[in-house]
Amino acid sequence: MHRSIFVGLLAGTALTTQAAFAQDSIALDPIIVSGGLTPVTTAQYGRAASVVTADEIQSRSIRHVSDALRLVPGVAVSRTGSFGGTTAIRLRGHEANHTLVLIDGVKVASPDSGAYDFSGLLATDIDRIEVIRGPQSALYGSQAMGGVISITTKRAQDPGLSGRVGAEVGSDGTHQLDLALRARGSRGDISFSAARRHSGGFDVSGTPGGEEDSALNRSYTLNGRYFLTDEITIGGSLRHVDRVTDNDNFNFAAPTTDLLVTDSAAASTAQETYGALYVDATAWGGRMSNRLTYSFADIDRQGLDGTATKDADNTGTRRKIAYQGTLALDAATLASAGHTLTFAAEFERLTYRENDPTIVFGVGQLAKRAREQAAYVAEYQGDFGNGFALQASFRHDDNDAFEDFTTYALGVSYTLPNNSTRLHASYGTGVQNPTLIEQFGFFSDFAGNPDLKPEQSEGWDIGIEQQFLNGRGVFDITYFDETLEDEIGSEFDMGLGKTVPVNNTGRSDRRGIEAAARYDVSERLGLSLAYTWLDATEPVPVATGGTRNAIELRRPEHELSLGVDYTLPNDRTRLRLDVQRVAGLYDSNFKTASFLSGNPDDDFDRVRLSDYTLVNLGFSHDITDKVQLTGRIANLLNESYEELEGYATPGRTMYVGLSARF
Repeated sequence: MHRSIFVGLLAGTALTTQAAFAQDSIALDPIIVSGGLTPVTTAQYGRAASVVTADEIQSRSIRHVSDALRLVPGVAVSRTGSFGGTTAIRLRGHEANHTLVLIDGVKVASPDSGAYDFSGLLATDIDRIEVIRGPQSALYGSQAMGGVISITTKRAQDPGLSGRVGAEVGSDGTHQLDLALRARGSRGDISFSAARRHSGGFDVSGTPGGEEDSALNRSYTLNGRYFLTDEITIGGSLRHVDRVTDNDNFNFAAPTTDLLVTDSAAASTAQETYGALYVDATAWGGRMSNRLTYSFADIDRQGLDGTATKDADNTGTRRKIAYQGTLALDAATLASAGHTLTFAAEFERLTYRENDPTIVFGVGQLAKRAREQAAYVAEYQGDFGNGFALQASFRHDDNDAFEDFTTYALGVSYTLPNNSTRLHASYGTGVQNPTLIEQFGFFSDFAGNPDLKPEQSEGWDIGIEQQFLNGRGVFDITYFDETLEDEIGSEFDMGLGKTVPVNNTGRSDRRGIEAAARYDVSERLGLSLAYTWLDATEPVPVATGGTRNAIELRRPEHELSLGVDYTLPNDRTRLRLDVQRVAGLYDSNFKTASFLSGNPDDDFDRVRLSDYTLVNLGFSHDITDKVQLTGRIANLLNESYEELEGYATPGRTMYVGLSARF
């Protein structure tokens, strides 16, 4: 039924285009693409948003997108030790699978867990990263309850043929080679990039004499478009990542922290392929735009245990078809309209299966599990010409396995007559469907629960953006408050002898402050700041029955980032200093003594990790107009710290690179 309704809807529609670039409200850049079904100018955007540009990534010599996100307010990053280890991103205290991740508009989260592992995302070919905080389900549906991270890869900008070649070497046997080729003509453009990065790594278990845990990443990206006519464009994107990561054993109920992670020969491999094809068309003389998109994701993973015996082999897929149309309400063209209405419809199918009968614990685990849903969305954007702007969205999700849901959101922005002060606020509801693993199980010690309810959230924020010193400086501060209900946790079922997922009773609360500032002291010297205060709690069971509130794990209470940019008088050398302070970070306490604790007044299931400060120094030097030397010292002070209980983290590392454009 869902499929026939959707196909019937598509049959009667034309096809269209969508803008491709966005910017950050803090940096006062013109538009934010992922903030709505169509781009929204920053001066009119009501929600909290930040952006990291390619120039900022380059100035810091950042090689992994996760490291760029550490400098964004409202973002918490946790990595299991070495480079290539599983890396989770959490927005505003939500879970990792509550953050929707898009690369060139394509969903890239794993279909089984609903979360995206950022360890495989190199920054070499990234043009911009948009971070939209707060519930965005009214636009994007499930997985966008905490926010959206939208990543755009580079594409051809200059007419004719252009490209780049680069190389880098550094600590722990690290080396990288990358190449980009791009072409642009009057009828379209095409871009291809490839990167290979290897790190010899270090022993994440911290075992004396332990084996170094290496990581290898090979990434390829292709995107292009062709203008069939002045009204019709076709295009697409394709991305493939092939990676291998050495792991160590994690030992639940170890007697000491040192024994939680021990050296082993464990390893994991993954092959991730994402892509999309689209057709854009304008209609009615430019008053209406349309887009039809088909997108897909295929993720294959394999693993070896501590004895180098195969222990994982699975495949997840996503297929999605979507239509979107936008109409100018008050003008003859969309370019001149102050009020627009966008409507969209989509159909999505997810699958997951275990592939190897020799490593599963039952025939049922080999069955391919699938889930389908359709969605219908509407969004209004309005500029009233007096400094006031409004965005309102509505979405209905029609699920085949869970309760159908309707979500909605509202964002408002008002620029005062002084043109230097802007107020912004938003409200929204969110939904998160159970993952395929939570629904079906797949593991010998973990049983699925088909009776799970989707998680639900409600949140609002309010903030002020203020320019000062004639626009040389700007700061933005936002207060947010969100509530999550029916959060999915787990408990041990004595009858089954397995752990099962359940909807927790009680509410999980998140509130906090996000602040960002930038001040250009002079043409050569710039200062930046990002700060997050987070108060996130969840209900947990106690020994005497019932629940109590406890601090959420892996979300620091305080995160502060300070940055200094300086360009030397030669105008060819740029220096970047970043200082990051993390405090109030908790993780699970998996040690035996904590599990045996019977005192409900103790945080027996969690432990506070040490606060830490990281200092990073980067530089770039233009040898010629087309040849550049870059370098970075990460963890300059060789700080010893933990992001996860028991896992060692990198000490001081140094890198130097050389690149040339042509």
